Amino acid sequence: MDDISRLRELSDNPELYLEDEDREILQSNLELLDVSMANSITVYGSDIQKKMADLSEMMIKSIGETNVDEISETIDQTVAYLSETDDKEEEKSILPWKKKAKPLTIQNKYDVISKNVEKIEGSLQAHQIRLMKDTAMLDQIYKMNQEYFKQVNLKIAAAKDKLEQVRAGQYPPECADIIPDIIDRLERKILELETTKTISLQQAPQIRMLQANAAAMADKLQTTLYTVIPLWKNQIVIAFGTEHTRAAIATDKKLTDMSNQLLIKNAQNLKMLTVETQKARDDNNIDPKALGEANRILIESLDDITKIQQEGKLKRYKAEQELAKIDEEMKGRLYLASSGSEI
Repeated sequence: MDDISRLRELSDNPELYLEDEDREILQSNLELLDVSMANSITVYGSDIQKKMADLSEMMIKSIGETNVDEISETIDQTVAYLSETDDKEEEKSILPWKKKAKPLTIQNKYDVISKNVEKIEGSLQAHQIRLMKDTAMLDQIYKMNQEYFKQVNLKIAAAKDKLEQVRAGQYPPECADIIPDIIDRLERKILELETTKTISLQQAPQIRMLQANAAAMADKLQTTLYTVIPLWKNQIVIAFGTEHTRAAIATDKKLTDMSNQLLIKNAQNLKMLTVETQKARDDNNIDPKALGEANRILIESLDDITKIQQEGKLKRYKAEQELAKIDEEMKGRLYLASSGSEI
């Protein structure tokens, strides 16, 4: 038998689960109903009713502090952010920031997405802790509600016993003239306590449902934290690995293309150099025609030198003859001059 069924059975049979201690409380409650005192019926059961009201207020406050809409919004944001990594469409990158942040390096991208992941994780963990606290609090509230339900049952049982005693004539003689009013007030008090008991009885499954909902949401958040988020992180790692691989492939392709271009360019340069070298080597061979021409020019040069030398020799001979003639003439003039001076 579950707790709620036990409460229902206890509601129908208040004395079914009474222990010795409970019977003492029942007797104590019975003594509180002193019909000779007008206020005893008025205040009877008010303590447990106040506890029930405080319990309801506690439950409302506890649940009110948990913003279910905020949790749902966080989960929706998580789902939306996870969806951004979907690369099913060709125009989308496997990384959600690729189009918006092309200038960023892969490390920058990793830092950006890591911060978003940490933010989401922190928010989900905070909500999970809140929900777990709610679950524990609701468990305590349920136990308190059980206890108050039992106490209000004892109050009702005692009030009913007192009502039967009054109807059977067991009351002080001085109260004989107000017995109808006392009976009416006891009946009203019993109905009031029965209403409180019904509220407590209805509150029990409500608490359990709230507790189950909070626990289910906490379980869902835990699944998100320890299953979905790690899986997502793995996908991010794969995405980054893919980006690194693509970058490495692109770099390798560039190096390969550059190497091929250099090979072709070097081969072309080597070809040109080889051709020019061969041409230069062949151009160094003496052309027989050039050699003959050079020999002819050399012979002509020798002939010219010989001719010039002969002409020079002839000119020197003529010059010597001319100088000898001048010398003779000069000597003759000098002799005549000297002879004339003596006379």
